[in-house]
Amino acid sequence: MSRLLRAIIISAYSALIFYFIKSLYSKEIKIEIQYIIRTPGTLRKLERDIKKNTGSYIQTNFTKPDRLYTDFKYILKWTEAFSHYNSRYSKLFKTGQQAFMDNNCTYRNCFVSNDKSLLGDLRYYDAILFDVENNWDRHPPVRAAHQKYIFTASESSGYYPICSSEFDGYYNLTWTYKLNSDIRWSYFTILDKEDNVVGPKVNVSWILPMNPTPDHVKKKLRLKKKAVAWFVSNCQSKKRRIVADNLAKSLNKFRLKVDIYGWCGNKTCPKNRLEDCLDLLQKSYYFYLAFENSMAEDYVTEKILYPTQHYAVPIVYGGADYGRFLPPASYIDAGKLNSDEVATLIAAAIKDRNVYEEYFRWHNYYVYKEQPPIADICQLCKSLHTEETKVVKNLRKWWNPQYKEICRHGSHFTDLNFY
Repeated sequence: MSRLLRAIIISAYSALIFYFIKSLYSKEIKIEIQYIIRTPGTLRKLERDIKKNTGSYIQTNFTKPDRLYTDFKYILKWTEAFSHYNSRYSKLFKTGQQAFMDNNCTYRNCFVSNDKSLLGDLRYYDAILFDVENNWDRHPPVRAAHQKYIFTASESSGYYPICSSEFDGYYNLTWTYKLNSDIRWSYFTILDKEDNVVGPKVNVSWILPMNPTPDHVKKKLRLKKKAVAWFVSNCQSKKRRIVADNLAKSLNKFRLKVDIYGWCGNKTCPKNRLEDCLDLLQKSYYFYLAFENSMAEDYVTEKILYPTQHYAVPIVYGGADYGRFLPPASYIDAGKLNSDEVATLIAAAIKDRNVYEEYFRWHNYYVYKEQPPIADICQLCKSLHTEETKVVKNLRKWWNPQYKEICRHGSHFTDLNFY
């Protein structure tokens, strides 16, 4: 072999090695989209491997007996979606089929795992879940064309902004608290008296005008003697604390008080139990501060259930359009009024029982119920079987419309890292 030819070959190999190493470290690296063929034979082998490795058996005797292994959807939790410290989320994702079976889902032919090596190749998974709380984690190096990447979040976009442009066009489905998510994470549901779901929705059709407050509700309001209660343990949210402090000063002009229970106040409930706090709220307090710890569109948590389920008027503060979550004239929005205006409304309602009772007209028509976190798991499996693949083109703007302002000073969500 001539020296020239040898030099050419060495140069070519060197260039390939250099390109390979550069690609591993380049921030501009893109996911490789690949096709992977799944046949009934290969999937039967996968089923045997799953049984061997996890002891979880796949049930395939569904309502429609013609559903084959090729119609089975495998879901990988790339990050621990919805499974942070709060025990409320602990039962959301059981390994295997169990969650879909327990909830009698119409579509039960889905299998959940957090084992990246379970199927041997990441591209065998039909869907991969990514939690916004861990979006800086390393991401898959390859991606099959049939796979659906799902953006999941139960926490606020105010706490977890998305700043990297590489996330635009990266996901296929969204599963969050936002009302226009593909799959909606629900803290609570609003039902009518026939148990039909009314909201929360972007466009809620509230019944107007409403009939007078029913007598059985009025009876529950008669023993109240105290102005405002607030149960709060997170003292780091400065904005809502400032609003609460200003309201307390304004109420003092009317000789009324805000009683703060929990780590951020000087009051405790018997045995420090939330159930006892809520019982006290129902018996004694006219109003409750349903203040969110983060300002974000549609971010309204279970705090709204405290007053709605316990016969108190919610005073709300957050980034949501509360008309999507509460009937008209049933609440006071502290984000749209100053503290003196809010205090004046509170004092007027306490002074005139008829004025106070007007806030409860909605009880003629609606009921607020906590939405178990597990409820949306059925929609997850259904979406994988029924929805066509799409792309969330502008995730940053959808997730937080003010992302440019929020991301101006930088964020840890800057670039994708790959596994």
